[in-house]
Amino acid sequence: MSTKRTPVTGPTLDHLLDVAHGDGSIGMNIDLGGHDPGFPDFTPAEYERRWSALSRLMDELDVDAVVFSQEENIRYLSGYNSVVWEVSRWLPCLLLATRNPADAVLIASAFDLGAARGSSWVPTIDGHADPSEMPSKVAGHLARLGLRAGRTGAETGDGAFVMLPWPTAKALMLAIGDDPIDFTRAISALRMVKSPSELTRIRTIVTATTQGYREAIQAAHIGMTERELVATAAAAMYRNGATAGTRPTYLNCVAGRARHTVLDSPASDYRFADGDIVFLDGGGGADGYMSDIIRLIGIGNVSAESEEYAALAQSALEVMIATVRPGATASELFLAGRDVFAAAGFGDFTGAMSGHGIGMDLWERPFLRDHAGDLSEEAHLRPGMVMSMEPMLFPADAAGPMGIFVLENQVLVTDTGVEVLSGDLDARLWKV
Repeated sequence: MSTKRTPVTGPTLDHLLDVAHGDGSIGMNIDLGGHDPGFPDFTPAEYERRWSALSRLMDELDVDAVVFSQEENIRYLSGYNSVVWEVSRWLPCLLLATRNPADAVLIASAFDLGAARGSSWVPTIDGHADPSEMPSKVAGHLARLGLRAGRTGAETGDGAFVMLPWPTAKALMLAIGDDPIDFTRAISALRMVKSPSELTRIRTIVTATTQGYREAIQAAHIGMTERELVATAAAAMYRNGATAGTRPTYLNCVAGRARHTVLDSPASDYRFADGDIVFLDGGGGADGYMSDIIRLIGIGNVSAESEEYAALAQSALEVMIATVRPGATASELFLAGRDVFAAAGFGDFTGAMSGHGIGMDLWERPFLRDHAGDLSEEAHLRPGMVMSMEPMLFPADAAGPMGIFVLENQVLVTDTGVEVLSGDLDARLWKV
């Protein structure tokens, strides 16, 4: 492990986690001050909990307001739920989040005000006929509320973006002070720890995904195409709890050594041949929450070498999972899996990351990598965190890559250790 340390500027992820979740407050003294939507995404108590933590983070960063533009953050805080997010580059939305939730403002497209009012509790819902109106609306609401434009935050850091047309984005930055405070890591810290209501949705989509994979494994045979396997899995996922919406079913499938070189390519019309290793990766969504799981399928007479690599990948995953406990770090998890490969002589054939947080986004903090070079992104695990863990092995010989040998489970950090959410389908090479 490298001993090099890079100086950290600004609050670390660990510190922001302490601010957001350290006292276990659920925000029961928070008054949302909003209206009762006809079709809420979650209960008012859920948003009280979220806003209580948000207010603490805003106090910590001395931020008067935060302008959010990304679907996941806006839905998480406001409940606004609409398929119009699929055309948000044309019909964008902003949430002006304030310490007092009663002052919050949702600025949605006039085209979609019905969905905004029907799903969001936010008390002030404003409409725009054209995105160019949004910067002046934000400035007007800041002035009305007596908030400091120069102390406004936005999603400007790594892993985030301002989801607006460029001319509108430039005008918005001027309207809120030209140099917004980056709130990306803070909102990440808030969303990293899942509530019981969130975990219910995550369990639903994880179970739907493992059932889809199970039916795909049972159907796999020589001559079947990658597309046919993915269609089998996806159909079963929807029968078992996956939902339609802006969180799609996304599955990639590559089979055989030649196809493994394209790794994350969509499924093709390639037909499985005797001895192929099929790599099935991905998941789907259930009411806004995601799954991400990998299983390997061996077709016919699989080589002893392939079985050895798959067993090594399985062992690395099991060691990583055994390392999960409250207080362990993201780096510890990564190193535990990497060391299994290194001990077997494959240290040069592993990935630089072995997993990630998951929730409303497919990739969320924390990232399971060696954070020695950037301690600001290190995180000590705490109950309620959900991660997809995938130690990666990419063996090669003189002819090039020999295959993808990765198994992935979705796990929950508990008070005493770990729960493998996808454990009802063994993470191993399934031979058919």
